[in-house]
Amino acid sequence: MKRNNRLPLFPLKRFFTRLMLSYLVVTLAGLGVVSIIFLTLLQRYFFSIEGWQLATRGEKAAAVLQEPLLEKDLPVLKRLTETLAFSYDACLWVTDQSGKIMVNAGENPDKLGLRLEPNEIHHVLDGNIITKQITGPDYNSLFYATPVYEPGYDPEEHDEIDPAKSAAHVIGALVVSFPLGPLAGTIAGVTHLGFYAALGAAVLALLIAYSLSRQIAKPVEEMGRVALDLSEGRFEQRTTYRAADELGQLAETLNFAVKRVAGTIEEQRRTVKLQRDFISNISHEFRAPLTSLRGFLEMMQSGKIKPEDYGKYLKIMHEDTVHLSRLVQDLLDLADLESPQITLHKVKHDPEALLRAAVQHAHLAAAAKKITLEVQAEGGLPAVIVDERRFNQVLINLLDNAIRYSPPGNKIVIGVSRSGKELHFTVSDNGPGIPEADLPYIWDRFYKVDKSRTREDRGSGLGLAIVKQIVELHAGRVAVTSTLGKGSTFSFFLPAAES
Repeated sequence: MKRNNRLPLFPLKRFFTRLMLSYLVVTLAGLGVVSIIFLTLLQRYFFSIEGWQLATRGEKAAAVLQEPLLEKDLPVLKRLTETLAFSYDACLWVTDQSGKIMVNAGENPDKLGLRLEPNEIHHVLDGNIITKQITGPDYNSLFYATPVYEPGYDPEEHDEIDPAKSAAHVIGALVVSFPLGPLAGTIAGVTHLGFYAALGAAVLALLIAYSLSRQIAKPVEEMGRVALDLSEGRFEQRTTYRAADELGQLAETLNFAVKRVAGTIEEQRRTVKLQRDFISNISHEFRAPLTSLRGFLEMMQSGKIKPEDYGKYLKIMHEDTVHLSRLVQDLLDLADLESPQITLHKVKHDPEALLRAAVQHAHLAAAAKKITLEVQAEGGLPAVIVDERRFNQVLINLLDNAIRYSPPGNKIVIGVSRSGKELHFTVSDNGPGIPEADLPYIWDRFYKVDKSRTREDRGSGLGLAIVKQIVELHAGRVAVTSTLGKGSTFSFFLPAAES
């Protein structure tokens, strides 16, 4: 069955749609609330301005009409009222002290009863001011009614704020009616303008919501694809989203997680390969000498080997048993070194003394090949804190390796010098060298550069792995440099005691 590698996009599309709708709803709701508040405040503002203007005009008109009203001069009163009505673009009514309409301008006086109640007129004649809005199917006006005082009288100047005290000076009433049709038209025009502005803002909000939603949904979709690849064992993809926000941090975390998982999987694969190689190598290392031993013993039992030749074959069998013994011991050492319960007995030692002890131990093997062992130690070196037995094992393994691969009559130099806060130990030979491609694996178990070594030169293949493990247990590190045809230098670094 063919696997469907496509990411299910519908959930992400729904996520994008929900996100965009959320932005849009919040934005439109905000615009709606702001528009309602704005229009309400705007309407109140226009009405307050109109009311203030109407009150100002009413007070001025009342002052102009005081004398003709007091003298009952109807022609003058009529002319002034019409002039004021024309000037104010409003309707005016003037009543006497009894509330009877004396003159009007701009509207038939019998309609006044439809606008103000009789008790309201009498309330004005008692020295009160009335402002009210009257609306109907075909009428919408703002009314302002104020008492007209006798000439020269001002209740504020006489500190008679109380209407009851100023009522004795009232000679009539003035009612000013201002039609709100033009104002309503102005408000409607502003409302239409606000509507178009809100519509434009809504379109802009839609574009912004789309853009923001894409900015969020796109990296989420990309991260979803990376996560899907990760779930299917593909670790090459990375999210490219970079930003100093939560999504950027999430993308960076996802990339880091993918890298860690890829590294872990690769390490697991390498571990499995090493385990397989280890089993294969150890089987090979045991099978070859055991097969040799079994073959020689069977040949001796069957009489195929003459008694006078036993010495030669017994020597070969002895070499095989020594090799097996060394292999078993190296495996035990490596297992012991890798155990969490391992205990090292570290004490201070003179590094040069440790080198000379190792040279003394390897002297016979070197002498058998006429190889000279030379110690080069820098003067005034600090002590090194090591487990003497394990440290000696490191030097012996390196020397044994150098002796095995060095041609007869050559020289091997074992040295120590200071490198910052560390001591640098080296073992240099003049052997055939190691190919550069093999250097990264030289410390692996059972890794052998020369696959065609003789019986005498064969080793367990675990010596350098043991060296690396011991050095790392001492908080050190290993290194190797080599040139084909010139030799190799194996080195390791350990902290100096004073540091």
